[in-house]
Amino acid sequence: MAKSLQAQVITQIDAVYKRPVLLYELYLSSTLRFAGYKSNVVFPTAGNTYYAKSITVDDISQDTEGQIDNVKVQFDNVSRDMAAYNNASDFKGKILIIKRVYLDAVGNALNYNEVFNGIMGNPSNINQNTMEVPASTGSNLDKKSLIVQYQRMCPWRFGKTECNTNGLADLTALKATGTADSGTTTTLIDNALVQASDYWNNGEISITKGTKTYYRKVADFDAATDQITFDVELPVAVDITCTYIVYKGCDQTWDTCGAANAWGPSGNNQINFGGCIHITTKADAG
Repeated sequence: MAKSLQAQVITQIDAVYKRPVLLYELYLSSTLRFAGYKSNVVFPTAGNTYYAKSITVDDISQDTEGQIDNVKVQFDNVSRDMAAYNNASDFKGKILIIKRVYLDAVGNALNYNEVFNGIMGNPSNINQNTMEVPASTGSNLDKKSLIVQYQRMCPWRFGKTECNTNGLADLTALKATGTADSGTTTTLIDNALVQASDYWNNGEISITKGTKTYYRKVADFDAATDQITFDVELPVAVDITCTYIVYKGCDQTWDTCGAANAWGPSGNNQINFGGCIHITTKADAG
């Protein structure tokens, strides 16, 4: 006669399978995606591949609200890949995002939390085994440097004070709230959305269903169908019980700040652009 496991044992097994895994996104001239895990992780489902790599996080400091301000990430460099990336691209001033995802029993990534989003400094301690990359959400890690990093893209977060002169990027006025008419795990449809296609692209959206609120970025808005597409799949499907708040975003490029696209500021905001459009990338200059 077959034996069955006790309910407590099954609960523990499920908890182990839903273990957290950290995903790392380094926005260089091309985006690097790594998973601090024993095998590759595809996230979201049928989405981007995060390649398995030995990674450790050290020197973590937090603010009084528990948010991470500074980290030092040590990447495996045995195959010399990180050293090659350092030779081809400038890390300093570029974005590092760390996400925590949870895996199910067959290795699929479930919901995620963004635990860090900051600016990288120059890599250090580069050797045949590892390479360290510091990152911070606050002031520059290198005290002997310009306050504003040289980079082509604008470093300001859309809606913050640095790009808010004349109210041209005021997110408090550039948002919409409502109740969904329908949707899926990756889309939300509301016929009350009357903006032009792509208007909400690069923005942020919070979806509340029951007592749970989910936060996503907007990958696309289609005016013909009044449909918002999320960057990452939800663990639940959107339906008529879901309420939402969507904020307008910006891709932080010079052209968009000139109001050339639907997803830009409410007027020409190039006077507040913080990027350096006339410099070349390290690869271009090489």
